[in-house]
Amino acid sequence: MIESMRVLAEEKHTTRARILVSAEALFAERGFEVVSLREITGAAGVNVAAVNYHFGSKEKLIDAVVTRHLVPVNEERLSQLDKLEKQFSGAPIPVEEILKAFLSPVLQHIASGEMSEDLFKKFMGRLIGERGYSLPIGTRSLFAVMAGRFAAAFQRAVPQLDEESALWRMHFSFGVMAHTLTNGETLRQLSDGRSGNPSTETLLGNIIDFCRAGIEFEGREL
Repeated sequence: MIESMRVLAEEKHTTRARILVSAEALFAERGFEVVSLREITGAAGVNVAAVNYHFGSKEKLIDAVVTRHLVPVNEERLSQLDKLEKQFSGAPIPVEEILKAFLSPVLQHIASGEMSEDLFKKFMGRLIGERGYSLPIGTRSLFAVMAGRFAAAFQRAVPQLDEESALWRMHFSFGVMAHTLTNGETLRQLSDGRSGNPSTETLLGNIIDFCRAGIEFEGREL
């Protein structure tokens, strides 16, 4: 993650970076399909030819925007899992600790300041809900490594889990966090504020408690 953040910092004022920053903000606010290349280049202060030069097409620009955020998150997940495996010296890692390593890097990325928290939540909502997005090709090998290692860690922690069930329960867990981050305001509105306004850190603790019960559940397998 450190290397990824260094590259982002170095690119901050380049034409390519201005296009990425403008594109991700517009995609988050208005949606992937609605936003035009002219709107993106206008916001970035460059011409349309610059998008073709740096990315090739709008779809490849979308891939680059998504990759810009997914890669640091998954690198940090693996880094945290490395530290846990070293700490526990081959013994099963508690489910709560694995979940922290799996979920907290998303919040750490929000806190890094690449996008404001509100904008990142909108971006995540667009990515999950609007496109049913398939992962950019360049990120798939990293995702496969991450998913395999975390599934194996959950299996060691919960011996009754087979790999298929571990993968689905990871998927459910991420879904809980993504839905909570992107739709928390909806719950506050529907409950007339009775749901409160907990901090992101408090929400993460509650999400981990909830998901731990799901990971450890000994009922039917998938």
